[in-house]
Amino acid sequence: MSKKPDRPQAGNPAFTRMDLLALLAVLALLLMVVLPALGRGTGKTTIAQCAANLEQYDMALQIYGGENQDNLPTITGGNWAWDAPASYLALITNSGVKWTSLYCPGTSVRFTEQDNWKLLTFAPGAFGVLGYASTLPGVASLQGTTEGTYIFPTNVNATLTMQRLSYSGIYYPITPGTRPLVADATLTSFNGVPPPAGPALNAAMLTYNWTSINGGYIKPHLSPHLNGLIPLGGNVGMLDGHVEWRNFTNMLPRAGGAAPYFFW
Repeated sequence: MSKKPDRPQAGNPAFTRMDLLALLAVLALLLMVVLPALGRGTGKTTIAQCAANLEQYDMALQIYGGENQDNLPTITGGNWAWDAPASYLALITNSGVKWTSLYCPGTSVRFTEQDNWKLLTFAPGAFGVLGYASTLPGVASLQGTTEGTYIFPTNVNATLTMQRLSYSGIYYPITPGTRPLVADATLTSFNGVPPPAGPALNAAMLTYNWTSINGGYIKPHLSPHLNGLIPLGGNVGMLDGHVEWRNFTNMLPRAGGAAPYFFW
């Protein structure tokens, strides 16, 4: 005859309240370790999705240049560095780029796909608002006006071919692999004083607003890939077609004026 298993004594339970508290403490400790790692993984996924978007966008411009003697299209009719005329939007989307790929997933914390569609069709038949900035000619035409943002002239690309950059009477060679063509729309509003560049910006970047920039849309804009209140960095599509990540500490203001400044 088999012996019945011993039952725990009433005064000595097999699983005490202290054991449960100890288990919960261990689980809490594990969560403290695992959750930041999951957050970093999510951030890396967003960066990778953004890079894939920019590869599509960049490739569409590469194809256009290849079919037009290396000349790139002109951007006109907008106010900020990410505005694009309806004809340009049709050119890009007709080349096979999905319209959803024209927006960085890093802004999805505030902007839904419906929001992005409303931005794309912001002024029907006139222009739309993209999630990426470009260095195409035409945006610089706003220089010297109070209408909006313009791409600083030394950053504009009219062709895919290697150019020479003239600055203060000195000509510098431009290599396609180091020349940005399209980039994350990392932007900031300012209190009347343009953002500084280099080390001065690194010291002052917390004093600028990267997370709530008012424009014509019902929701305020924000920079993608944020690390708290400041950008972590952004993806940049180059003139030779490749896309690379650039840390924010290595970014410079490339577009500005009366409206927000854009960095890449």
